[in-house]
Amino acid sequence: MRGLIVAVVMAAALGAGVAMAQSTPPAPAPAAAESPAPSSPEPAAPAAGQNAQPQPSPTPAYRFVWVPTPSPDATAYPGPNAPEIKEIDLGDHVLVTPGELRVRVVTNKQVVSVIARTLGRELPIPRQDAGVFALEGSVPQVPRFLADKTYDVDFVAASADGRTAVVTLPLDLK
Repeated sequence: MRGLIVAVVMAAALGAGVAMAQSTPPAPAPAAAESPAPSSPEPAAPAAGQNAQPQPSPTPAYRFVWVPTPSPDATAYPGPNAPEIKEIDLGDHVLVTPGELRVRVVTNKQVVSVIARTLGRELPIPRQDAGVFALEGSVPQVPRFLADKTYDVDFVAASADGRTAVVTLPLDLK
């Protein structure tokens, strides 16, 4: 996504190459899972004055979502137009090799690039829209000695003037 599971798999993906297949931005994760609707005829359109509710997808695209929480030790206001990471969504908090890699980083509009960094390697996360960066691909097989560990992955958002915001997430690799 709570932020996309990219640790050693990312390092392996960076070294071995991530097969990316991204044509459209991933759909947002639903807030709460709902049980599947019983099979019945199509419901009637909402009456005038009623709002239609969007239906969540049956399987969430992101099962791990990180959002910042206010901290009493928060640093001073970084200034206007500072880059900010608002949310990191991952397919899961555990990366499986070989397997699927799905990452989305939601930022403010000042952010022009986002990378995921671990073990000295960087993986750029392409911009999908203003404030939305997403990557979808496959993770290659990694050597066994790299698996079954937890890695710190830095998500770095940069603004045009060079300022950065960094969120470090511990992600597991299986």
